[in-house]
Amino acid sequence: MKASLTLNWFKGRKARALITRIIVLLLLVDIAYIFVMPILRLISTSLMNIMDLYDPTVVWLPRRVAIENYTQALTALAYPQAFLNTLYISGACAILQTLSCALVGYGFARFKFPGRDRLFYLVLFAMIVPPHAIIIQLFVMVSGMHWLESYYPFLVPSAFGMGLRGALFVFIYRQFFKGLPWELEDAAMIDGASPLRVFYNIMLPLARPAILVVFLFSFVWHWNDNLEPSIYLSRDELFFLPQRLSVVEAALSNMRLRAMWGTGTIMAATLLVILPLLLLYIFTQRYFIESIERTGLID
Repeated sequence: MKASLTLNWFKGRKARALITRIIVLLLLVDIAYIFVMPILRLISTSLMNIMDLYDPTVVWLPRRVAIENYTQALTALAYPQAFLNTLYISGACAILQTLSCALVGYGFARFKFPGRDRLFYLVLFAMIVPPHAIIIQLFVMVSGMHWLESYYPFLVPSAFGMGLRGALFVFIYRQFFKGLPWELEDAAMIDGASPLRVFYNIMLPLARPAILVVFLFSFVWHWNDNLEPSIYLSRDELFFLPQRLSVVEAALSNMRLRAMWGTGTIMAATLLVILPLLLLYIFTQRYFIESIERTGLID
């Protein structure tokens, strides 16, 4: 009797495990469909000419691959110059924020000083206030410093632990450093190490997961940012790719391609803007997922 009950219990457990796996698989397929389908539709549309776009019999594969969509998009985006501008600012700001926010987060996590908690509340407040709510004040401040038509509004705040999403990065580092054992610092200070040396030689190497997460987040958000650049920059030679994307139609009109212009060229330009980020994620997804797990962002 007991053997029969045990056998039935194991069978029921296997059945429940199988049902759970099927449900999880269906959810993953649904989520993948939601994220992958727009990308596939974007690629398909970017390869179609006007005739294919208005032909109801053409769904995914065009009758003829419209390579001219990409050539027109490259010209309209001024892609080489805009790409270098975007890469320079995104990479520089990501590096500066990765280092400066680590130092600020370490200070909040491991040092006790008067007003520490109140200052951290201000960091949290800066994290929840959207830039759109203070964009006029930011413009007035940047204009007063004579930083318009330059990259200083992006580089200087990043160097001091703020900038785009800087408060979030400080919070990530603070939570990570709080989880490290105090014995590491005590042993180093007994050997005569200064707090800065402890930070750079001991704590920072241990923070590699948080460093990778912050760097990738900062790089992607600066790459996609269009609000602040559109406020601070008005010269074409300084534009980033998202700014160039917003004026593709006007650029095509100036190129006398209005009659040839269609949705395919816009989709091609969009794909060219996001393609570097897709490649970046493809090559770093393994390390990114591991870092997300180790920093505790998905607990």
